[in-house]
Amino acid sequence: MSDHSAPLSDSGRGSSVPGASVPGAVARGRPVGQGRPAGHGRPAGARPARSRKLPQSVRIAGSILIGIVLFLFGLLCSAMALTATAWAFSDGVLNDTGLVAVMLLIPVWGTVFLRHRWPWAPFIAGAALTLGWGDAFLLLIGVFHLVIRASKRQAIAASAVGATLVVLSTVRMCLAPAQRNPFSIFFLPDPAQVTGVEATIPPEDSYLAIRIMTVAACVIGLGTSLGVGVLLRRTRRMRVVESLAQRETMRNESLTAELARQSERELLARELHDTLSHRLSVISLHSGALEVGDGADPELASTASALRQEARASLEDLRHLVGGVRDGNLAGPQSRHEQSAPPDRASMQSIPQLIASVQTTGTIIRPSIIIQDVDACPPALDRAIYRIVQETLTNAMKHAPNSPVTMEVTVSAAGGAKISVANPLPGNPDIPPRPQYAPDSAGGLGPGTTARIPRPATELASTGSGSGLVGIRERTELFAGTVRMGVSGEEFRVDVEFPPFASEA
Repeated sequence: MSDHSAPLSDSGRGSSVPGASVPGAVARGRPVGQGRPAGHGRPAGARPARSRKLPQSVRIAGSILIGIVLFLFGLLCSAMALTATAWAFSDGVLNDTGLVAVMLLIPVWGTVFLRHRWPWAPFIAGAALTLGWGDAFLLLIGVFHLVIRASKRQAIAASAVGATLVVLSTVRMCLAPAQRNPFSIFFLPDPAQVTGVEATIPPEDSYLAIRIMTVAACVIGLGTSLGVGVLLRRTRRMRVVESLAQRETMRNESLTAELARQSERELLARELHDTLSHRLSVISLHSGALEVGDGADPELASTASALRQEARASLEDLRHLVGGVRDGNLAGPQSRHEQSAPPDRASMQSIPQLIASVQTTGTIIRPSIIIQDVDACPPALDRAIYRIVQETLTNAMKHAPNSPVTMEVTVSAAGGAKISVANPLPGNPDIPPRPQYAPDSAGGLGPGTTARIPRPATELASTGSGSGLVGIRERTELFAGTVRMGVSGEEFRVDVEFPPFASEA
């Protein structure tokens, strides 16, 4: 595992020294893009569409079972229809031509298993059987599936051709002698002797019934094949239309929700800008006037310079926050231009500057910071680590302003992130005295000079509402981390741990 940033130390050579001042030894790394969270993009009120289809294995098994039933029943019907043909028998015995025809029925009816994927196969095979000896069962199966699955033009053509062949076959069987009609087998005096010459001629009083049965079979077959086929075709089309309508409804709901969120973001951005920007600008102008106007007092000039820089950094952070809230990409990756700007963004790379700015207030900070794999850290986690460190320092300054703060931050892809911040409880007699002077980190008094540190505003302790600690807990739970905060012995501790994150190869 390669280290993308050296551990912070007093000398900046890679060793971690607790208690040392924080240099800018963290390597500049560009965080990679973060993946979108699960469920993002689905509107708040949208519900996923229910699947009405059976499992694929059940549908395949059912299709095969129906194919076997059609194959066996169709083979039997074709064999019975063959008994009414003159060229298949010689002296009442099945001749070689009839035997070849029976053998060909097996591959011909095998096309029934292709009815879903290639419905033209059973249609063509059925047309051959219809033209051969009037067996139109396979042809009707092909017409049925073409009406359901084929395009509109192909369905109309198949229906017209199939209906014509079935009608012609029916007319031909009605005009042929009764003994040549396949349905005459139901009117023979002795069905057990259908191959006998004397038993193949039905009674004369059954001719009309045979013709009526032939026409009825034609009407029922065509009605079932075409009527049910058209009904199922319309049903499938209605399902497609319903699916498209449901998809369009979900899209409209998503757009409506996005517009509502965008309106809320713009309103919040305007309120943030109008409320805070003016006050921060006034603070910056007054502090600048104090810094320039009273050069005789170095202490006041140093304090005003530090206050002006903090106000300016707050304005920059506010500008970034307002832009992120308005665009909805607050946690997204930053642009290349922003990466080249000074590190005043909420990132682990800005932790040294954050600690340095807190040290200018006179707060004693004993940091130990080791940050690795900055490039591999997701931007949202990077921001969360910075915000947690920022809030712990703010909490320490507000509630224990004269107490030193011990901080340990360790970040790596393999080990995750660990943040530990502790400060003695107020009133502890072991707290060291507050320093009266600090190095000029603001750069306003020149190198080597010192400035008196202002007394802390202890009334800040009464301004907290506890939302900062709640925010720490929420940020930690968002990334499946653990947090422990509270009094431990004579100090208040905040310990946060995040699980390992994926490192770039």
